[in-house]
Amino acid sequence: MWRKRSAFVRRLVIGYDAVVSGVAFFAALFIRDWLARTEARFDLVTTLVASVGGVPPGIDPAQYQWLIAGLVPIWAVSFHYARCGDLRLSYGVVALRYLKAALVGLFLFILAIFVFRLQFVARSFVVMFGAAQIIALMLGRIALAESAKFLRHRRGDGHRVLIVGSGTTAVTFSESLRRHSPWAVTIVGFVQLPGEAADARARPLLGFVGSLAGMLDRQPVDEVVFAVQGRQPEIFKDAIAACDERGIDVLLSLPPQYPSSGTVEVANVSGFDYPMIGIRRVPTDEARLAVKRVIDIIGSSVGLLLASPLLIATAIAVKWTSEGPVLFGQVRAGRNGRKFTMYKFRSMVANAEALRAKLQHLNEMDGPVFKIKHDPRITKVGRFVRKTSIDELPQLFNVLLGDMSLVGPRPPLPSEVEQYEAWQRRRLSVRPGLTGLWQVSGRNQIDFDEWMQLDLRYIDTWSLWLDIKIILKTVPVVLFHKGAS
Repeated sequence: MWRKRSAFVRRLVIGYDAVVSGVAFFAALFIRDWLARTEARFDLVTTLVASVGGVPPGIDPAQYQWLIAGLVPIWAVSFHYARCGDLRLSYGVVALRYLKAALVGLFLFILAIFVFRLQFVARSFVVMFGAAQIIALMLGRIALAESAKFLRHRRGDGHRVLIVGSGTTAVTFSESLRRHSPWAVTIVGFVQLPGEAADARARPLLGFVGSLAGMLDRQPVDEVVFAVQGRQPEIFKDAIAACDERGIDVLLSLPPQYPSSGTVEVANVSGFDYPMIGIRRVPTDEARLAVKRVIDIIGSSVGLLLASPLLIATAIAVKWTSEGPVLFGQVRAGRNGRKFTMYKFRSMVANAEALRAKLQHLNEMDGPVFKIKHDPRITKVGRFVRKTSIDELPQLFNVLLGDMSLVGPRPPLPSEVEQYEAWQRRRLSVRPGLTGLWQVSGRNQIDFDEWMQLDLRYIDTWSLWLDIKIILKTVPVVLFHKGAS
């Protein structure tokens, strides 16, 4: 129960932050309009405004007000991805997350101004709003957190939890619950299993699991947690039935053979009257994944638009200096092994694939990947476009079509996938990317196993902020040709 309530409260906090941001928006608009109207009438204001570059007069506040409709979803997304909805965070951590969310929100706001040509929006207003938003968010969080703390203390014992199990696992769970729960949680006590050695810290110890029904009848209990590992759920059948008859929530621990790093959910499939456990080892936040796809579409579209002169010039150079097609299409393995054609500017001679077998003994990479630092198949123009990563630009079309993402593991050849070890195949569980941790960590200077570990680390720790950091780190890597060959 407290988990669902916590998720609901996080959504409420994000909505609250959006309202606070709206207040900051109108406050910044009022200040900006006031400065524009009073600058010429007050010498002190004129001097102050001039010291920071001046405020051009003549804005129309009515034009700004409809922007709220577009800004609210931007704020909600930025607060969600920055995980600002947790009331348990210290004010220092909250400040950093608000700063991250505000910067992302401002970036998307400025991008919208550029894309939709909102020429009436003054730069001075954007700066004022950014400052006002961060200040308002922190003041709003302090007020909300202190109010929530006061209400928790007034409520008394709050959510009452009974823990089945008296070993180290049960004690560790209870300590984690006391330390991290945003609600007032009371540990009613611990219930021992037959043959279980009770931990000295498992207090109060109420008895054995066989008498659980009587314990539930003698005192109020909101939830029973079976914090036991290595025991099959069948031994808890009567205890679970006792909870079910009384309408008490139950939380079960999975057997140890299930992966602990995955996302676990209980699913009810239509037409199949039996609960099933779902386990996912890939990012599961559909809202953030949708934002990632929107960023891919916008980023690839803007990238193709800005790089169009370079694309045309490179196409002419490739065609002019060597025989063969301008683009090189190669079948690659995408998400979960789906095949797609990945495009690059041709940087090798037309019969490069036929010559690969003769050069296999020169391969400088371990594992199934084939790379040669001074590959004799590369043309003069090809060496330049590979060194500068210009040959990768056509993959923006793959990103736009949805075969790839801006950030993710590099798509391998199907023949390379056939040589993967079992643990290495998990890197195929997400959409491949134009850049990734491998590109910003040394590329050809690291060995194959480390490359695979970097991709798995990206999958396990993925966030929108990680994608942004990788994109920002890719810029100097490309400019200074780090690790390219």
